[in-house]
Amino acid sequence: MTTPRLTKTKYLSGRQCLKRLWYEIWRPHQVSPPTLSQRRIMDQGTDVGELARERFPGGVLISSFRRKSLDETDEALRNGATCLFEPAFLYDDILVRCDILHKRDDGAWDIIEVKSSTQVKPYHVEDLSVQRYVLEGSGMRIGAVKLMHINSRECVYPDLSNLFAIEDVTDKVDAAAAQLGDNLKAMRDALRRKQEPAIFIGTRCDKPFPCPLKRLCWRHVPRESIFTIPRLSDDKIDDLAARNILHVCDVPADFPLTPAQRDYVEMQRGGQPVIRLEGIRHLLAKLERPIHFLDFETLAYAVPCFDGMRPYQAMPFQFSCHVLHRNGRLGHREYLHEDESDPRPAVARALVKHVGMTGSVVAYNAGFERRVLTDLAEAVPAYAAELHSIAARLWDQRDVFRLFYDHPAFLGSTSIKNVLPVVVPGLSYADLAIQHGDDAQSVWTEMIACQDETAKAKLAADLRDYCQLDTYAMVEIQRALEKLTAS
Repeated sequence: MTTPRLTKTKYLSGRQCLKRLWYEIWRPHQVSPPTLSQRRIMDQGTDVGELARERFPGGVLISSFRRKSLDETDEALRNGATCLFEPAFLYDDILVRCDILHKRDDGAWDIIEVKSSTQVKPYHVEDLSVQRYVLEGSGMRIGAVKLMHINSRECVYPDLSNLFAIEDVTDKVDAAAAQLGDNLKAMRDALRRKQEPAIFIGTRCDKPFPCPLKRLCWRHVPRESIFTIPRLSDDKIDDLAARNILHVCDVPADFPLTPAQRDYVEMQRGGQPVIRLEGIRHLLAKLERPIHFLDFETLAYAVPCFDGMRPYQAMPFQFSCHVLHRNGRLGHREYLHEDESDPRPAVARALVKHVGMTGSVVAYNAGFERRVLTDLAEAVPAYAAELHSIAARLWDQRDVFRLFYDHPAFLGSTSIKNVLPVVVPGLSYADLAIQHGDDAQSVWTEMIACQDETAKAKLAADLRDYCQLDTYAMVEIQRALEKLTAS
């Protein structure tokens, strides 16, 4: 079997898991395609990369692909280019393309990788280590190796002059390069085999990103798995997985766990929930009617686009609010922004109108809603007092399940997606077109750009259905808790 050519992307796949690399090369049809939210993130990364090029005027873009990209790069270098975008190099049967290659006054070249993240991460260093290896092998004299990333601490729109920060990571690349030869050998050995590598599942399956082979590799993982044990360290998870201990009930009695983790294991073995009614009653007693059940959908742009926004600041474009009145009547209010203008003023205005100044405001994981409201008050000062009032009245429904209500079927999570089908059987997100908040972000982006009115209306309806269920779910959970504690 001929060993195929590697790329830096394939190298990173191999660093996560040799099995992933093998499948991407030999059985790519079995690799799950990117999700909607993953595609949006990739598109965002492309936009950030194009914006980064503007910081290097006069750079030459290598726009061709495959063999032609190598020839185009050689031609640009022969013609005296001092800055190249997407240049291609081939060495040791590894093809890489650099985001930015910039020539210094001393004749050496700096490799600059552009990322839409806000800090240097280990896989960025791995990426740059293989780039430098190939470029040096191709005869290029490399000076520094740098990462250009989003400066979320200082940048505020409309001033984008400090959108990027550039960090010299040469020392980190030096350290990673020491293992590069061994890594390449392991990858090539794996790819020469006709059979897929035998790799234990573990925490690597989700780091640095969820592996597209999880659907295949995790088929045998039980629902009540060791991966559901709360706050269990990566080392302990990998230890158990390597011993083929996957069901939470099979964890040995002498395996080191915290008291809370041991309690979880024992709850799974017993199959009975742990409910502290007095604690729940104490929390419920703090609620004042009318009770507003509030949920935002937000989008965080890497590149801010409205006044006062910072990179990755959560911008609300939609909310749903169910209201449980003093007489028991249930009402519903909502707002969805449907064009490309700044949604924050309209969201603030509608929210203040519908929530008012009295009654508790219930959210699920209220810390997020509190941050959104605080930022919204800063962005729309005309409604600051009312928005701060809403924030001050927040009541976190998730606290009930964090503190006083646990169930084996929650699988170690207090996410509303896990809690809802247990506490309110028959009510779930399964039939919705949108299943997750990350997907809602992608759908909204598609909707505001959509020129087909019929298609746009469908996308808007899907968004409303999803957000409305978030707050209706809280209503039904509230009713279930009141019934539970009534006796």
